[in-house]
Amino acid sequence: MHSHRTTGLVVSAALVAALAGGAVGTASAEAPHHHAAAQPTAPKAQADAAAVLAQAKTLGNLGGVLAPVTTLVQDALATPVSKDKVASDATAATAAIAAAKKALPATPATPNAPAAPNAPAAPNGSAAATRAVHPRAAADVQADALAALQTAVDSLSKAVASGDATGALAAGTAVVTGLVNVAVATVLGGGLPAPNLPGLPALPSLPSTPTLPTTPTL
Repeated sequence: MHSHRTTGLVVSAALVAALAGGAVGTASAEAPHHHAAAQPTAPKAQADAAAVLAQAKTLGNLGGVLAPVTTLVQDALATPVSKDKVASDATAATAAIAAAKKALPATPATPNAPAAPNAPAAPNGSAAATRAVHPRAAADVQADALAALQTAVDSLSKAVASGDATGALAAGTAVVTGLVNVAVATVLGGGLPAPNLPGLPALPSLPSTPTLPTTPTL
């Protein structure tokens, strides 16, 4: 009778040990699997974070231009006007525009259009004589907007320095228009997310590459 109890205890202990070992083995086998499955999401999360950071930086660069340029306009059209303050504002605005230009992404080189096969010469003035058209990158549009803004800033500064109130008003209007152009070029071509506020109209996109003219058939 004693031997049966001993045998029963030994069998029970072995069964418990086997079950415990199986549970531990299963858990240890499954743990790396879950860990490995979670790893592929890390690069995507990093890429998403980098994109959001780039968008925030773009808006920050835009804000860096808006503040000093609007200060310039306000001081230039103030009554009475301080020429020294306007000159200082113009210097700050010029530095901000230069920094925004430097922050623009480099424009990739545009490959030349492939040469067309030999074809009869097109008559002068015909549509077939159109020159090759190359696409313009969004960074080019933003650079043009910043360059035009700088020209307007220079005109405003000179008008105030010469005491030309009428010219200052016209130049101030050009500066405000230039700021709008910079803002719109940044919103449309700066890789920013589309607005989702109900009631806002859909934003247009920058013009696409024009279609190259077709070669006349022989």
